[in-house]
Amino acid sequence: MNERLGFWRRLKLAGGIVTRGAAALDDVPDGILPPARRAECDPLTLSTVFRGVQVLQTAITGLPINETRNGIKLDTVSALVQRPDINRSRRDFLADIVASMVLDGNAFIRLVRYGGEIVTCEVLPPQLVTVSDDGHDPASPRLRYGYLGRDYTPDDIVHCKFLNVPGRLRGLGPIGAAREEVESAQMARDYKAKFYTDSSNIKGYVTTEQKVSLPTLKALKDDWGKDGQAGQVRFVSDGLKYVPLDLKPADLQFLETQKFDTTQIARLLGIPASIMLAAVDGSNLTYQNIEQSWIEFADYTLAAYAGEIEELFNRLLPRGREARFDWDSSGRTNTSERYAAYASALEHQWMTVDEVRADRGLPPLASTPEPVKENQQ
Repeated sequence: MNERLGFWRRLKLAGGIVTRGAAALDDVPDGILPPARRAECDPLTLSTVFRGVQVLQTAITGLPINETRNGIKLDTVSALVQRPDINRSRRDFLADIVASMVLDGNAFIRLVRYGGEIVTCEVLPPQLVTVSDDGHDPASPRLRYGYLGRDYTPDDIVHCKFLNVPGRLRGLGPIGAAREEVESAQMARDYKAKFYTDSSNIKGYVTTEQKVSLPTLKALKDDWGKDGQAGQVRFVSDGLKYVPLDLKPADLQFLETQKFDTTQIARLLGIPASIMLAAVDGSNLTYQNIEQSWIEFADYTLAAYAGEIEELFNRLLPRGREARFDWDSSGRTNTSERYAAYASALEHQWMTVDEVRADRGLPPLASTPEPVKENQQ
């Protein structure tokens, strides 16, 4: 079984059969490499999307993973769960899966075997993976995966989907599902950046009640457009009046547009506004409703990613074992509430002192023999 393969044994086997980097493209024939599925605008250039992906990655990679057998938590974790990719940390491995599911809606993990046993796993760039169906029944597809000119079967590739839609070979992600909203936020950002330098944005206009000849207007325009220093005084004549187009500071920064886009993208990613550091009009944030938003965030957002990752780990484990994220560790209560919960557990005897200490990462208490009472004569 793969649990018998130690770390150094897996490293040696994986190093002999896995090729990484640009050298992996050397033997790919021309016309085989699929076109990269990249958007014209990278969503990660938006600060809200970048923050959202970072929040999701941090939340998932920070969760401990336990193994269970028949619902009972085990004291040890298998090597493939502890470090799925022998060349990288588990944190980086999970972060790649989360980013792939957020941005593309799909994560593809290649299982590398040696002698029939899985020795390592690799997260493939989803934009380079093609999915095809060799069957004729969409309800029972015969999936084939292509990557860098090679074909793989479902035995070699684990396909994690963010949103599974019947009839679709690829999953649907939040960014891809609402690409127009993301691109509109990018266009608003670009418009703001060009507003001060774009010559088509007029800063004011000249008006008059008198009849002015065309040569006079042309001379005035040429004189007004001459280079000068900032704050320089300019003059208008012949009854002309310059009317500036003043904008409020809030309008110049497009604050309302930014707030709307941030709220939309936070809703799209399923992240509470408080975590995205975004203010929502009419909301009254207290400790109770912030805590409730964290619970909803774990139940309805993080669970979508954690469930796919758990299914991946269950495929790597021997039969009878299951991998589960420890969600209790994600609830960061304050010290007094945590100690009160431990006191209640000890009082009702469903936890022991050593179990409480183990939950806090402390060693068990050394057992001391009870004093022997001498028989009195």
